[in-house]
Amino acid sequence: MSQRNDRERLALAVMDLIETGQRRIARKLDLTRLRILATVADQGPLRPRELATALGLTASAVSRHLAVLEDAGEVTVTPDPADARTFLVAATKAGRRALTAATEAGTAAFVSVVAGWTDAQVAEALRGVNRLNEVWAEHHRRTDAPAPVLNRSARRRS
Repeated sequence: MSQRNDRERLALAVMDLIETGQRRIARKLDLTRLRILATVADQGPLRPRELATALGLTASAVSRHLAVLEDAGEVTVTPDPADARTFLVAATKAGRRALTAATEAGTAAFVSVVAGWTDAQVAEALRGVNRLNEVWAEHHRRTDAPAPVLNRSARRRS
């Protein structure tokens, strides 16, 4: 029974970490917009429906975020030569800089939180989080749910 309780406590701790992190980050950044920008920078140019599918978002949500990103000069929108009914979205240099700045700021904040950890504690946490991400992605593949999307820099560092 204690194993089940430990698993439940782990689930609650992870959910709390995610919720707290999102709440604090959302005060400064729109995480959905950042995910869209990261996906376009990594995989673009993309059609809006491809973005919606990749990120598990509605078409209208993608459209709203793309309008803001385009107004900010972080993405460009060009007609799709293969389909005149839609368009392609690509990240601009300004968008890539904004993405890099957000990633660096988030990384710096996290590093300051774990600054007092030993190398062994960091390595143990990294192994655990990587394993959790692998199992979570496999669960999503088995259940046909959209898998979490990692940006290029996160995949490169793992």
